[in-house]
Amino acid sequence: MSTPDPVVVEHCVSFVRIWAETVLRQVKRVRLMRATFHRDHRNYERLEDWSPTETDLERNFRALWAEEHTLVWAAHQLEKWAQRLARERRQPSPERDATLAGVRNALEHLEDADFDEFHALAGEKSNRSLRGLPGSRIPITLGGELSFGLIDSRELEERALAIVRSIEDEMEQHALARYLAWRDEEEKEARALRRLSGDAVQDE
Repeated sequence: MSTPDPVVVEHCVSFVRIWAETVLRQVKRVRLMRATFHRDHRNYERLEDWSPTETDLERNFRALWAEEHTLVWAAHQLEKWAQRLARERRQPSPERDATLAGVRNALEHLEDADFDEFHALAGEKSNRSLRGLPGSRIPITLGGELSFGLIDSRELEERALAIVRSIEDEMEQHALARYLAWRDEEEKEARALRRLSGDAVQDE
């Protein structure tokens, strides 16, 4: 088995970190937008002069949809790069999240889906990715705790946080190893200088 290429591994670590940090940021954005979505919906039902309008609710829906879609995409990218990093390091690949992959694929090809009032559906010839999801459908309504009825943002956050911490620990270990190697070299040079100085004194 060939040894890992350190340059390739370094790039993979960088991309893993990029997408792990993106997932963490995106989870926060989704939570904030969900809170706005629910707050404005409750206030809309109060029918006060200051209550949000239907236009506001529609705008919130569009924003929340985009934020949740972006979270799914970022989590999928993190999974793909974590698998690539494991391959480059000749390590076992992380377990694949089939539900995440299915939702991501279904969203990517959503323009090919059939629709009813609340769901995107797998038709006879359209969006084959939907057929692998429960009921061969995905909800197009939002506001629940699960993104698209299937993805738990807390689980995505926990995975990303564990990866970020692992990379940071690894970087600290590498930094310590570099420092110890530098210190050893400094001590060797100092001993060599002391020997040279001793020899010079003896020659005098």
